[in-house]
Amino acid sequence: MVTANIQAACTEFEVEALQGALSHKTKKHLNDGNEVIINKETAEQRVDDWTFAPGDILHLDVYATTGEGLARRAETRCTVYKRQLD
Repeated sequence: MVTANIQAACTEFEVEALQGALSHKTKKHLNDGNEVIINKETAEQRVDDWTFAPGDILHLDVYATTGEGLARRAETRCTVYKRQLD
């Protein structure tokens, strides 16, 4: 349902949701849990449905583009560091 609302907002603003972006359910010491919301669902990219529960914390990464909805590579790349739990 959240993905459908992202798509509706993108349609309203005449932009395209970016493929491959995920929003995650967050837990203590874990920023990217297994329960995710996909920014744009395609035939190749799907996620499992799950239900919100009281006390759930999510961070939404909503990306949109005026292009075709695909990311492109650039010469410069950013580096994101992530903590290893093990």
